Amino acid sequence: MSAPVQSVVITGGAGDLGRSLCRSFCADGFRVYAADVRPAEPAENLVPVGLDVTDRDAVFALSRRVAAESRPVAWINGAGIFVRGNVSTADPAVWERIIGINLTGTFHGCAAALAMFTELGGGRIVNVGSVAGQAPGGGVHPAYGVSKAGIHQLTRLYAMEGAKKNVLCNAVAPGMLEGEMISRFTPEQRERIYHATPLRRPGTMDEVTAVIRFLCGPAANYMTGAVLPVNGGALMP
Repeated sequence: MSAPVQSVVITGGAGDLGRSLCRSFCADGFRVYAADVRPAEPAENLVPVGLDVTDRDAVFALSRRVAAESRPVAWINGAGIFVRGNVSTADPAVWERIIGINLTGTFHGCAAALAMFTELGGGRIVNVGSVAGQAPGGGVHPAYGVSKAGIHQLTRLYAMEGAKKNVLCNAVAPGMLEGEMISRFTPEQRERIYHATPLRRPGTMDEVTAVIRFLCGPAANYMTGAVLPVNGGALMP
């Protein structure tokens, strides 16, 4: 009897970073469960899954399905939304939506992945945080940075718990990236962002994907609770 195919769960699989991650893992022969409220792009080895990450029961149902159909090795919590705004006029309804998807959705993903990997004897959880969770910035709804700071703390909490069960939990904290997010800023705002970044450019989805792949691979066997900056040198000590 052949061994079950290794698999990866990627929430937010239809987004800019999600698509990059799906391409990378699929190309290496992993079965990729691309979970999103939007349909993921068809690809070999890819299993599109309709998922609202704020629905805890649905997230746990996905973890049970993945464990029954394959041998999961990593769960990447990448689902999230980004909303422009400012502190003085921040909409409470938008606050609830951002916190619900970005932070609570990641909480549900961490909980489901930890339970699944505990039963299987180990695995990797990688969360997608942000430089916005490490330093305040203008032009963004305050819930965004708060949600990402919460993700960083969730990462540490699940790393502490997962260490007892051979489950490693780490995160990436990207700076401004090419794609849909940066298109919401004016050219002038983008120039200011680039000027504040030592490398003077936005990052790419593939560059963040490479760091997430590192956290899912053997070179990161002795890493847990880390929040890796992928930010072009921003926030250098």
